[in-house]
Amino acid sequence: MKFFYLTALLFLYCPFSLWANDATLILDDEQLAMDCKISLMMKAKHSISLSYYAINEDEVGLKYAAIACYKAKQGIDVKIIIEKSKSKFTRNLALLFKEYGIELKYYNSFQLHNIFKNFSWLHDKLLVVDSSYVVVGGRNLNNKYYPNSVSPTELVDIETLLKGKTGADAQKYVHHLYHSKFASDVKDKQIDTVRYLYLKSVIKRNIDSIRELPYRNWDSLMSPVKEAHFYRDNYKKWPKSQRVSRMVLRLINNSKKELMIVSPYLIPPLKCMRALKAAKKRGVDITLISNSPQISDAKIIAAAYMNDRRKYLKRNFHIYEYNGKKMLHDKIFMADDNTTIVGSYNFDNISYRMNAEIIAEIKDNDFAIKMNKHIQKRKLDCMQILKVKDKNPYNEASTAKKTKGNQMLLRIFPFIRRFL
Repeated sequence: MKFFYLTALLFLYCPFSLWANDATLILDDEQLAMDCKISLMMKAKHSISLSYYAINEDEVGLKYAAIACYKAKQGIDVKIIIEKSKSKFTRNLALLFKEYGIELKYYNSFQLHNIFKNFSWLHDKLLVVDSSYVVVGGRNLNNKYYPNSVSPTELVDIETLLKGKTGADAQKYVHHLYHSKFASDVKDKQIDTVRYLYLKSVIKRNIDSIRELPYRNWDSLMSPVKEAHFYRDNYKKWPKSQRVSRMVLRLINNSKKELMIVSPYLIPPLKCMRALKAAKKRGVDITLISNSPQISDAKIIAAAYMNDRRKYLKRNFHIYEYNGKKMLHDKIFMADDNTTIVGSYNFDNISYRMNAEIIAEIKDNDFAIKMNKHIQKRKLDCMQILKVKDKNPYNEASTAKKTKGNQMLLRIFPFIRRFL
């Protein structure tokens, strides 16, 4: 009988213990996010994994590179996989990583005999530490996203720190990606000796400056959540599986009262658009937030959004155009104040069809309330569009003219939007 009661208590306790292990922290401030990632890496005891769309050889990129080198020298297992076509990353730094004992692979390294591989990009922004801590979001490791002494940051963004089972799942994903056919070893080729020596000195200088600094315990700032899950696609063949896209679709399809979507690029794939229409018919209040054409760094995508304005307004969606001093780069999907998706996933066809993407789904009311506050803050820098012909006063005449030209191009060749 005693055994029966102990077993029953164990089964009752397990779900709550699993929930208690899941905790999160929203990193909406760029300095806060940088401090957090550096602290986590510096306190790593077993492993550090980085999977990134863009790591540059600039001040910010080399600061993270120095920490990776320092920890690898301590015996920590450090793995880095980067998108070859988008990172400003030379063989000189790759050689330095090799000398420090870092395992580095390129994703999407151009291969003529496997040309199909070149139509998919690693869009991840992922840090995993000790298979326990995960940072997901939209920030790449370069000066555009984090404070530095060279230039002001160019984008406003958000990341989320998670602790719990998501860490183990994210680490498994990095292992899967690292051994997929899309990942390539870095080939030993001739280097620029001058550049190599310069990078070596910068790495050493950065290590000297960071290793003695005190680092904050971020666990004390994290809040427990009921559920947190890490989702990724499989890359055993091309095209990829669409598990991440299905999770986004499921969120839309399961929404009952309210749906808020924030994306820098707003071209909902056909299935997603149908899901939005169906949600609206169910009585779901839908809000879409994206960049104005003036702010967007992808003018053809901004033009596609402008062509879709009429559809959104016809279905009574709430439409907001971001007009801040920097470009909006948040990727947030939130339903009914209880389920939130954050990560690297844009609400467009490229993320839907081709890119390697990762997301975290958090099911918790308190987390949703905090994310809702963040979204409301973003809306303060937005213009709400009420009519199709509403002109955003922030957009310059030259931008408006170029946008109209691209709008016409997309009307003549509508198939182009399927690749945006």
